[in-house]
Amino acid sequence: MLLSEDDEVNEVVGLSWHRVLRMLMPNPDPTRLTEATARIKHEIDSAGLLSEWSGNRHVAIDVPPRTTPSQLFDAMEREVAGAGAFWEWADAMPFSAPR
Repeated sequence: MLLSEDDEVNEVVGLSWHRVLRMLMPNPDPTRLTEATARIKHEIDSAGLLSEWSGNRHVAIDVPPRTTPSQLFDAMEREVAGAGAFWEWADAMPFSAPR
């Protein structure tokens, strides 16, 4: 991807085929949130994935091509079922430069 002087996307040079998995955990009691965050971080590390946290409730995870982090998906589904967490693939629409 090529950026302008204002750090805006000018051109998509090529696709990396990576996907971004995002998760938002609700604001439950602090103990549950701490435990859930630790479980998710452990699974991200175990799968060898890169991630970026925004606070302790929202994470974006880089999922390279041909990677299936099953244990991470299982941990995330437990948070969805048990605490009302939300997750989504961030590539619902193709990325493109502004026109």
